Amino acid sequence: MKPPRRPNPALGYLLAVGAAVMWGVSGVVARFLIGDGGHSPAELLFFRTGIASLILLGWLSRKPGGLPAIPRRDWPAFLLLGAIGLVANQGCYYLALSRVSVGYALLFQYTAPVMLMGYGVATRTERLTLGKILAAATALAGCVLMLIGQEGGAAAINVPGTLFAIGSGVGFSFYAVLGTRLQQRYATLPLMGYAFLIASVTWSLLAPVWALPWSKYDGKAVGFFLYLAIVATILPFGLFLASLRHLEPSRSSLTSMLEPVVAAAVAWGWLGETLVGWQLAGGGAVLGGVLLLQLETLLRPRPVPSPPATDAQRVGPERD
Repeated sequence: MKPPRRPNPALGYLLAVGAAVMWGVSGVVARFLIGDGGHSPAELLFFRTGIASLILLGWLSRKPGGLPAIPRRDWPAFLLLGAIGLVANQGCYYLALSRVSVGYALLFQYTAPVMLMGYGVATRTERLTLGKILAAATALAGCVLMLIGQEGGAAAINVPGTLFAIGSGVGFSFYAVLGTRLQQRYATLPLMGYAFLIASVTWSLLAPVWALPWSKYDGKAVGFFLYLAIVATILPFGLFLASLRHLEPSRSSLTSMLEPVVAAAVAWGWLGETLVGWQLAGGGAVLGGVLLLQLETLLRPRPVPSPPATDAQRVGPERD
């Protein structure tokens, strides 16, 4: 058995940033397909997760040793990861995009780092530091600023869209926590493949294959489906899961908050959405929050190794 690799925070941040860029672009593409393309969220997510699972599992089955077997004791965890984590994260986000703007949906989705911090502190798996608090507050404030002037802001709250956006953040947090635990026993690609397969089966129940409008799918539509499966799914989720090997879940999620900046820039260039001064300031605040998070990691004092215990110190009951 190979010894576990030592965490590399710099690599972890790079992986998380790559995932954020791909997710940012894919959010704008999804909104275009739902709005101008006339596709339903369930329809897009069926093809997205279905094609992604076929590609991943097909490729893994051709590797030496084939697909890893999942012990029965881990079936519930995989079912929860795919049917709850992925479906809630992606489904609620797409449903939010059909009702509110991309920026508005992302604001509430990216309350996930705060949820993860609360979970980590409550379970004593993470230590709450001043740097984390300041980084989260700065990044969230930046997201708020980016919403100014966009349709669906505070002046015109869409309650269903807001609830779906919050649900997406809950699903993202659930996926991050459970994905971290499962990665202690499974490699990233098999974990993704099985999770996407479970998610696609779930979506097939919500969007039955026989009810899909097959006659309207041309080459352009197929190209978009492949994009959603590969560039918007396999690559970013793989990068994010890989980043969890080097970073705490809240740090990976906070770094991924670059997604609203990317989404706003792409929406401006493609869909013609105008970026006002407050939105540009918000993008700078998100970048500042991510930078603050990295500085907090670099400047945190390292624990000094304790000297070996003497025989006298070894005497007595052990304490937790």
